[in-house]
Amino acid sequence: MSNNINSKFLEIEILYNAKKQLDALSLLDDILKMEPDNLMGLRNKGIIFLHLGKYEQCIELMNKLLESNPDDIEILCRKSLSLEILGKYSEALEYVDRVLKMEPDNLMGLRNKGIIFLHLGKYEQCIELMNKLLESNPDDIEILLTKAMCLEMTGKHFDYIPIYEKALKVDKKNIEMFCSIGFHIIQLGGHKNAIPYFDRVLKMEPDNEVAKNGLKCINYLKNKENF
Repeated sequence: MSNNINSKFLEIEILYNAKKQLDALSLLDDILKMEPDNLMGLRNKGIIFLHLGKYEQCIELMNKLLESNPDDIEILCRKSLSLEILGKYSEALEYVDRVLKMEPDNLMGLRNKGIIFLHLGKYEQCIELMNKLLESNPDDIEILLTKAMCLEMTGKHFDYIPIYEKALKVDKKNIEMFCSIGFHIIQLGGHKNAIPYFDRVLKMEPDNEVAKNGLKCINYLKNKENF
């Protein structure tokens, strides 16, 4: 890998950490023009597609990578997550199970499996899985929220409210947490209630692409309902 490409990857990392995904994507495209099969570049592009809500493009890219890397955990997880967000739960579960067959304790895979269980209405299985994960990850926002939603869906209101409160107390200024809560609420179907979370992010970081994408997703769902 040339020094020029190495320096571009460093710049991409800085832009990504600064939440400037579109700028990072532009630099990645420059790299892939020079080296179309650069694995690091293609993987990073998949991550940015996920953050920008370009799930179909992410799946297409992951499919290309899986042709030559069929057992790559990271690629399988990203494809599963994209499928789950698009509502293709059975297919998403298939890819999660491929991950967990190779790495039974893979945290990303176990998290995704819990969310898929939630969507499939397998609430007790989801709660059981989240409880297991919370033993070693007691302050994990995503796990807490997934368990809270399962409890909510089963009508256990007095059980899920403290979990939501714990999640919010972990880090009140954690932008990723607020975005995660917002997208969890969208996934659960209560997209209107997700707006304050994205608004809170944009007050702290006005150019945050993830929060902007969340609001775009909500507007899309509103228009779909009114169609």
